[in-house]
Amino acid sequence: MANLKVSIIERIKTADGTWTTKPVRPKLRPDGGLYLRDDREGKFLLTWREGSQRRYSDVIMTMREALAQKKQKELYLASIANGLVVEDPTDGKVRLTVAAAINQFLDELTGADKTSTAYTYSLRQFEQWNRTARTKKTYVDQIDRPHLMLFKKFLETEIGNDQFTSAWKCIRVNKMVKTVLRLGAGQGPVKTSDFSDVLNRKPVVTTYTKEERDKFLTACAGTKLVVWTLFLKCGLRYQELSHMEWVDIDWQKHVVHVRHKLVKNGDKTVEFIPKKWSVRDVALPSDVYAMLRELQTTQLPKSHLVFPTRSGRINPHLWDNCKRIAKRAGLDVGKFKPKNFRSTFATNRLMSGYGLQEVRDQLGHRDVHSIEHYLAALSSEELARSGRADAGWE
Repeated sequence: MANLKVSIIERIKTADGTWTTKPVRPKLRPDGGLYLRDDREGKFLLTWREGSQRRYSDVIMTMREALAQKKQKELYLASIANGLVVEDPTDGKVRLTVAAAINQFLDELTGADKTSTAYTYSLRQFEQWNRTARTKKTYVDQIDRPHLMLFKKFLETEIGNDQFTSAWKCIRVNKMVKTVLRLGAGQGPVKTSDFSDVLNRKPVVTTYTKEERDKFLTACAGTKLVVWTLFLKCGLRYQELSHMEWVDIDWQKHVVHVRHKLVKNGDKTVEFIPKKWSVRDVALPSDVYAMLRELQTTQLPKSHLVFPTRSGRINPHLWDNCKRIAKRAGLDVGKFKPKNFRSTFATNRLMSGYGLQEVRDQLGHRDVHSIEHYLAALSSEELARSGRADAGWE
């Protein structure tokens, strides 16, 4: 619930010469109302809360001025709580809410489509997280370094982004804050140097051995076995799989269509946009195809989603399910996340002799440079075992 209460405090000079404050209880009418004319002497300030922060007025006022501005400030806070962008009558400044600032930045953003897509995705993700964050910020000028670092932690622990990706998302939020507030170099909540240890090293690719894969899948049952086999053998992203509908499967061509679409989620409809607009057809191995066919005939209750929750909604618990299965299988829980199934798929395909372009198309990357770090994950031993070390010498 929004904080709409504004209080008046008095500045008082103590006997030792220091200044302190105490709350003021305005004089009341017999009927409980405030006196409109309260001429007591003193130095008064306004105080109120914005999210988790307590703020104070910049100007010292008389009591009559404080009473008038208290009412104006409460009306202003009520307007902001209703999503309006209005001028604060008590200081003459316009403070943008986080949502309004993001909209303004994206409306004025110029550059390549790739840049626009990256900023849109990162900022909308931040906006959604900020709405329910314990340290929620109402205004864009409240966004600080600790808040962005909490966002980075959320991306890594809840969404499954690696450190490199989460760092860049924080940098994009920082760029938005600097632009809308017209801040100079180095004046944003964070600096690029805060992430130099991450940005200056190559992405870390984590893959699973055959023994780990077998143990994990053995611990799965029913629908979960289909989910994680699909993750492992098709290289789908987390959101692509959780938003998959039966109409996305082409039973004739044995492929899954990854596309921009509207998905019904309970009584709401959500827009699904593939990451970086990587619209493509993903080939289904024969065993995965057979699993999906069987699941379609036995799934109860019927749903337009392939892997819904019990109530038929988009499943947000795949990450938690992955951890529970890994723990049950006696595996390293910290190592198991949906992204690493995708990495395992890529390295397995490269080791099996698939070309870079084939792997690129299946994963939905824009160019082959995006998947070159998977090559680095292949050890000399794996290359020798695959037989590719002998290629070209016959």
